[in-house]
Formats: sequence, C-alpha cells, structure tokens
Amino acid sequence: MPNYMPGLVLTGTLTNGTAQIKNIKGIPFPATVWVQPAAGDTVTVSYSRDDGASFTTWPNGAVTAASEDILDSGYTHLQFQRTAGAGTTSTWGIC
Repeated sequence: MPNYMPGLVLTGTLTNGTAQIKNIKGIPFPATVWVQPAAGDTVTVSYSRDDGASFTTWPNGAVTAASEDILDSGYTHLQFQRTAGAGTTSTWGIC
C-alpha cells in the first residue's frame, strides 16, 4: 500500500529574496510541493537528490501564479526563493 501524505508537512513565507533550503529527508512520498507568489513576485523551486550539494529547477520554472508539482521519491532537499518582486507574503508548502 502506498504511503500517502496525511496533510500539510512544511510551510513557509518568502519575506525577502534569500533562498530557503529545507531538508525533506524522512517525509513520506508521494508529496505535493506548491508555491503561491504574492502579486508581482516571481518564485523558483529547486530539488536536490544529493543531500543539498546541487539543485535542479522544477519543471514549472519561475512562476508568478500558484503552481504545484508532485515528488515521487528520492529527494533530499527543496529550495524556495523569491527571485523578483518586493512582496513579503509569497508562500510555499509541502503536503
């Protein structure tokens, strides 16, 4: 039987342009990753499979509107970053 997520696991707010790197080792997969950029913001998400040594941009690219993707397995870290705009309320989550 698959191990499905029961609900929100991690969430955060991108209050500035600094990247937030989250260790996701140990979360059950599959998992949904989502971002909700504030008006005028652009947000990027990157995945790591090598313990945070390198990151690959998610398939959705840089987003300006709500976006999500599903992780199957094998990921160790996620990186969220507001790369454009001046909003302080862009959010991200993993569920």
